[in-house]
Amino acid sequence: MVAASLIVGTAALVQAERPFVSAERGPTLDHGVSKLEFGAESARFSSQRTRYTLMTDLTYGLLDHLNFEVEAPYLFVTGSGGTQGEVGDVTLRPKVLFVKGREANPLSLSGELVVKFPSCEETGAAGTANSSVNPKVSVACTGEADLGLIGIATKEFLPVTVHLNLGYTFVGNPPGQTLDNVISYALAFEYETILPAIVLVGEMAGETNRDPSVGDNPLTLLVGVMYRVNGRVSVDSSLTAGLTSPSPDYGASLGVSYTF
Repeated sequence: MVAASLIVGTAALVQAERPFVSAERGPTLDHGVSKLEFGAESARFSSQRTRYTLMTDLTYGLLDHLNFEVEAPYLFVTGSGGTQGEVGDVTLRPKVLFVKGREANPLSLSGELVVKFPSCEETGAAGTANSSVNPKVSVACTGEADLGLIGIATKEFLPVTVHLNLGYTFVGNPPGQTLDNVISYALAFEYETILPAIVLVGEMAGETNRDPSVGDNPLTLLVGVMYRVNGRVSVDSSLTAGLTSPSPDYGASLGVSYTF
């Protein structure tokens, strides 16, 4: 039960644009351009178990101001009881750019629709929705679809770029359970160093807990670095720390992005 709840718990299961946990950038890809992202993340919990996430993310520019994104995770937990792995929920994320940042006013405003399909395995859904072994882990894999909306603002204050996200998710209730809808938020920055290929990043991200029996809310802090190999490829590494009890105690992430 605990392993199942850790596999599907916390908001970090839905990886935003690398290397962030939750924050999305306002600008969109140009028409016909694609970005493929791979990531490997670990999260250590106070129960002495570690959750690993393998994430594949593909974004395509349908139009200059319209992107279509698909996320597909695979998750597993290791602990004293062994290892348990499961396929996570597939998520679709179309994003529309309403205001494009320009030199005179470098502010981009976007809106994103987030549709989570209940593709995770039934053992995870049942284990999370009904487990009281670890009630401080929020419910993510419910066996039901979720629908979310996110407002995204990106502003350049060179050499710093700031991203602000605010979202609301309508959570599907599994049979016999009543879950709360979720308010999510994220504040992230990217700092262009004197070395053109190296960018420092940071993020604070949180959400209200969808489990009404849990009084605290997930909140995480991330610091990391991104290395631009060339105009198409970048690699990233980051460390995260949980600031509240429903969050992982600490974690790490490695990833690569390829634009084509």
